[in-house]
Amino acid sequence: MQKHRTREAQWAANRYSVPYPTDGPKVTMGVIWFAVVLSAMLLGITSENPALGGVAVAVVLSVVAALAGLQAGFAWFRRVPSTRTWTAMAAGLTALPGFYGPGGVVIGLALGLVTLTVYVILYRGHRRPPIELFDVLARSSIPVGLAAACMAAMTFRNLPAAIGLLFLISAYEAGDFIVGSGAFNPIEGPMAGAIALAVVAFFLFLIEPDPFSSETVLVFSAVAALGAPLGQYAASALLPHGASWAPALRRLDSYLLVAPIWLLLLVLLPDAH
Repeated sequence: MQKHRTREAQWAANRYSVPYPTDGPKVTMGVIWFAVVLSAMLLGITSENPALGGVAVAVVLSVVAALAGLQAGFAWFRRVPSTRTWTAMAAGLTALPGFYGPGGVVIGLALGLVTLTVYVILYRGHRRPPIELFDVLARSSIPVGLAAACMAAMTFRNLPAAIGLLFLISAYEAGDFIVGSGAFNPIEGPMAGAIALAVVAFFLFLIEPDPFSSETVLVFSAVAALGAPLGQYAASALLPHGASWAPALRRLDSYLLVAPIWLLLLVLLPDAH
């Protein structure tokens, strides 16, 4: 108990802390999350309709993104319930069109920004200036929605790449949580996560799934290894404090930077379909 209180005090003292709460069935929920997303990705194969995989991933992740927007909105606007509703809508609308591929990501981004703009124009009860209000609203919804949309678009454009990213990030998160939840410094968890990710990257290097070659596997894996921990800190920056309660955002934080970069790289690869 004393150890847990000490670690909570460390999180509270650091604006950009990445907390490792251990209450509840964290490992079980992580396994269920992996199974649900993987099943959604594989739906296109099992149904013999490739587009269904992107749609299923978009639906699943848009729900999680909306919950993340709701929780981030609650962290910022505890006394304004209507604002939380709008950040949830903006996050979900940003994520959902990702099933249409990279073009859907652009459409979703436009929908999310328009939703927030409408709210800023219509609602006059906030004490924040409109620009500052829009900034906080966008932080609460757009990044997480964009990450979810990019995962759906990746599933639509290149299923092996999406599955590869899911395995890499899941390995990172498993290593990071198992070690980081018992560590007193912020380094051990990400280091363990990077080692676990490297093991999965080695298998990708051996099998070279389309559209990867031996060289591009290394590039994509390096992006994942660097982007996953940076995404966790980016999530802390999106909240009023790193220790703020936002479990849905934390479920997607490792994808915040990696998913958009991977999708961009896939678009730029001439052999990616």
